[in-house]
This record gives sequence, structure tokens and C-alpha cells, in this order.
Amino acid sequence: MPRNRLLAILLLRCPVCREGATFRSWLRMYPDCPVCGVHFERETGYFLNAMFFAYALGFVILAPTALYLYLRGVSTGWFAAIISAETLLFWPLVFRYSRVLWMHADQLMDPRPPMPVEAPRPPETPPT
Repeated sequence: MPRNRLLAILLLRCPVCREGATFRSWLRMYPDCPVCGVHFERETGYFLNAMFFAYALGFVILAPTALYLYLRGVSTGWFAAIISAETLLFWPLVFRYSRVLWMHADQLMDPRPPMPVEAPRPPETPPT
């Protein structure tokens, strides 16, 4: 039940209600929020902008390792192997967080309310 946006991002929660999970598995998203019902993909190609977050996250993750390997004078083959292994290791996390960061940034720029939830109908009484 995170109401704090940063906590909702860290826990990969819905950008609207900040409570519903966004991913059902490592690489598969829910189409709609299980709590508030908002549809995550606003339009076709919506998640293309998440690429920019992925590039930034990839840089933040790989740059320290690359700098360390460069300063240690590691050979080109080892450098490429280590950076490739690190990329393969972290890409599922980068994928997930880049999408969630994009959805939260988009929600801040163009807010949308939660989908209205239909009130439950009272049970019908049998005729007397």
C-alpha cells in the first residue's frame, strides 16, 4: 500500500493508485492494474519512451564496471566478456524498471484518474 511515488517505483507498482502490481512475471506485464483497473499501455507504441530510461539505467549500471576495468588495464576480450555478462545479468531489471519509470513520469506529466469501479448491486429479493 505505498502512497509514496518513490516507494511505488521501487516496488514496481501502478502509477495511478500506487498499489497494484505491474508485472505478473519477470518479463510479462499485467495489461490493467489489478487494483484500480487503469490500462497501462495508453496507446500503441506507448513503451517506446521507456527506452530512454533503459539507456540511462544501463549507463548507471555499466559505467562503474567499465571504468574500473579500464583503470585496471583489463584486456579487450575480458572487458567485452565482463560487460556482456553484466548486461545479460541486469537486463530483466532494466526492462522492468524502465517501463515503470516511464509510466510514473507519464502519470506526472499527463495525470489520469483511476478507472471507476462499479458498485456491487444489491442481491435481488425473491418475490413474496
